[in-house]
Amino acid sequence: MRTENSMRKIHLFFLIFLFLISRQIIPQKADHVVIAEIYGAGGNTGARYKSDYVVLYNPKGSDENLSTWSIQYQSAGATGSFSSKTNLTGTIAANGYYLIQEYTGINGANLPYTPNVTGTISLSATDGKVALVKSQSLITDGLDVNVVDYVGYGNANDYEGSGTAVSPTAVKSICRKDNSGLATYGINGSGWDTDNNKSDFFLNSAPAPLPVELSFFESTITGNKVRLNWRTATEVNNYGFEIERTIASEQGETEEWKRIGFAAGSGNSNSPKEYSFTDMPNGGKEFMYRLKQIDFTGKTEYSNAVKATLAGIADFKLDQNYPNPFNPVSKIGYIIPERAFVRLKVYDLLGREVAELVNENQRAGKYEVAFNGSSLSSGTYFYKLEAGRFAEVKKFVLVK
Repeated sequence: MRTENSMRKIHLFFLIFLFLISRQIIPQKADHVVIAEIYGAGGNTGARYKSDYVVLYNPKGSDENLSTWSIQYQSAGATGSFSSKTNLTGTIAANGYYLIQEYTGINGANLPYTPNVTGTISLSATDGKVALVKSQSLITDGLDVNVVDYVGYGNANDYEGSGTAVSPTAVKSICRKDNSGLATYGINGSGWDTDNNKSDFFLNSAPAPLPVELSFFESTITGNKVRLNWRTATEVNNYGFEIERTIASEQGETEEWKRIGFAAGSGNSNSPKEYSFTDMPNGGKEFMYRLKQIDFTGKTEYSNAVKATLAGIADFKLDQNYPNPFNPVSKIGYIIPERAFVRLKVYDLLGREVAELVNENQRAGKYEVAFNGSSLSSGTYFYKLEAGRFAEVKKFVLVK
C-alpha cells in the first residue's frame, strides 16, 4: 500500500505538472492539423481583403488527406447544430498551409494567392465559432467526436480553454502562435496548441497568410556533382531563389558566400513546389550552400545552410585533360588531399616552359583549370603538377 507520505508526493507532482501546463513551459506543438488564421471582415468598408478566409496548418511530418474534412461555422451566440460548412479537397503538405477562401464582397484587395478551396461562408468580422471537422456532416457542437480543432473568437459563447481568441478587425486577422509559442506567423510554423483559444491566438498586426514556407532543403553527392533539392509548402509573392555557395571555413579563415545560380519561384502558390540545382564545385573538399529567397518587392530571407562533402579526396591525383586532342582550350583536373603549395605548368617537347597555370597555396579538394593554346603551334605538349612531395606529368596534343 502507498504510504500517506508517498500519496502527498504524487499529489504535489500532479499540482506541479498542472502548473507547468498553465504556464506553457511544457512544449505544446500540436500533433494534428490546426486552424492557423481567421479573417472575417472580407468586403467590408475599410477591409484589407475582399474575401473572408481561414488558413490551416499541418505541424506533422507527413501530408494529411483532407478530402473527407470540412470547415464549419456558427455565429457567436447560436446554439445547436452548426449552420454552414465548406467541404475540403486534396491534401495539406507536411509543415504546410492550406487556404480556404469564403464569402467575397466589394471592398478590399484580392487575396494574393489562389485558395485550395472556395466556399461561401460569411464569417463575422469580430465574433464567431469555426470548427475543423473530420467529416462533411454538420456537427451539433464543439464536443462532436469528429472535431479536430475549434476556435471561438470575440464574444462567442463556446471556445476551447479559459476564453475566446481576440476579435479580428478590418485590417488584422487572428493567428495561432508559432511552433514555439511565440507571437510570430509564418516563420516557425503555426502549431502552438494548449487547447486554450485565449492564449493560443494573437491579433496579427501585419497579416501575411501563406508565406514562403520551406519544407526541406538538402544536398546529395554523386561523383563530383552536388545536387541541391528543396521544397516549399506555400509561396506568396516569391520571385525566386538565389543559390549561394562558400567553402567550409578552415580554422582562422573566412570565406565569402558567392552566387552560383538562380531558380525562378512560383509567385503565389498554396501547393507544394519542388526545386533542384546541380553544382560542380571547384577548389575545395567541403562546401556550404544556402538559399536567398527574394520576393517581388526585393525583400530577401536566407535559408539555413547545408553542407556537402565531396568523396574521393584521399590521394593526390592528376587527371588526363579533356578534350584531347584539343583546339584551342582543354581542361585539366587534379586532386590534392591536404593543403599544399601547388604548381601546374605546361612544357613543349624540348622541355621549355610555355605556360604557368597554378602557382599558389591551395586547400584539400578537387580542382579544374582551363588551358588555352591559341598562341601555340600544333603539336605535343606536357603538363606537370607539383604539390608538396607529389609530382606527375601527362601528355596532351594541340591540333589546329
